[in-house]
Amino acid sequence: MTLIRVDQKMRVRLPKHVREKLGIRGREPLDIEVSGDRAYISKPKKVDISADPVIRDMVERPMRSEIKVTSKLLNRWKDEMWMP
Repeated sequence: MTLIRVDQKMRVRLPKHVREKLGIRGREPLDIEVSGDRAYISKPKKVDISADPVIRDMVERPMRSEIKVTSKLLNRWKDEMWMP
């Protein structure tokens, strides 16, 4: 186990061996799960765009204006996918 500290701006710096083991690069999004008094960090899983017809339609036909993007849909996308 590696002990790390939180800086004055409430940030943590992952040690080099952890970044290398997980293949993490700068400014890459990470998933953080809190369970009890522990926090687990992992790389987010990528979403297969072909599985979601709305995302697939937006990627295949980006100029189409008929897609109604609601805050509920945006929140779902934020929870399900990430952009490197």
